[in-house]
Amino acid sequence: MAGLSDAILQQVISSVVSNPSLLSNMVEHPYSTIGNITNNNNVSSEEASQVVTALTQLAGGQSVNMGSLAGTASQLMGQNNNSVHSLASSLLGNLLGGGATSGGLFSAAQPAQQTGLSANILSNLAGVAFGGGMAQNKQAIDLSDGFGLDDLIGIAGMLFRR
Repeated sequence: MAGLSDAILQQVISSVVSNPSLLSNMVEHPYSTIGNITNNNNVSSEEASQVVTALTQLAGGQSVNMGSLAGTASQLMGQNNNSVHSLASSLLGNLLGGGATSGGLFSAAQPAQQTGLSANILSNLAGVAFGGGMAQNKQAIDLSDGFGLDDLIGIAGMLFRR
């Protein structure tokens, strides 16, 4: 399985930061959303699974090792019936609080909603840098443990630094 290029992931991140509803679209329609962003009408399941996996990790404040991303995405696909749709619903849907179908953070019905959690997701994605085979945001708020007091303190720290 070939690894995802930095350029494709950067293009997806940039588009999502500019239009956050694309995250909810990706939960429902991962192939077409990624295809529309990258101008590729033939997105493979490997590419889609890697985009979903990397995007979820980065939005949650985690780093992504681009060299091992293909293996991680493949393993997660295996846990989701080898379906990119199931993977996107599981990973991104949970991150967004249920995704588009249940009125999640970035659903089309609520495009202007900016809760602390949604602001963190966008901040985490906006600050991603690539280098040394890694994609990471050194100032990211780690949401993998849920949204708690440590995250609120992190947000306050980011706001008062400016």
